[in-house]
Amino acid sequence: MPPSASDTVLSGPNRRHRNATRALAALVVAAALAACATYGPRLAAPEIVGANVRVVQVNLPEVRMAIDLTLSNPNAVDLVVQAFDARISLEGERIATASLAAPVTMPANGTAEVTLSARGDAAATLAGVGRALGSARAMRYEIAGDVTLGDGSRYPFVRRGETSGARP
Repeated sequence: MPPSASDTVLSGPNRRHRNATRALAALVVAAALAACATYGPRLAAPEIVGANVRVVQVNLPEVRMAIDLTLSNPNAVDLVVQAFDARISLEGERIATASLAAPVTMPANGTAEVTLSARGDAAATLAGVGRALGSARAMRYEIAGDVTLGDGSRYPFVRRGETSGARP
């Protein structure tokens, strides 16, 4: 009985070519799988759903504030917030910069409370508050910056709003 094609034993250059082809195919498959793992589902950015600013200390020319934020995690996995850097503006004028003191873990599909420590210009802060009190109107504020997650990904954020109107 003559040997079939599957019974043929390769030798020499043909065997090396076949082994090289198999190795190349395995390498391509491994690279494709690694690429899929690297570019898995992209995480949605955490959102600021609540903000409160407290003056901690006024020591001219500086003011220290605490910014209490409620962050929402829209993802099905916990997120570690490694850094949170923000700029705070009142009536369009930057009055302070703020940062997260320690990393925070946000639960999957949940919220987390974080407090940022802020330092700023007391004169600019007091001038903005004084203008609002003098006109009995609400103050416009903005908190903007970047959130850095534990995996190194960065997300910009902006939270704008108005305080309730000042009352005499």
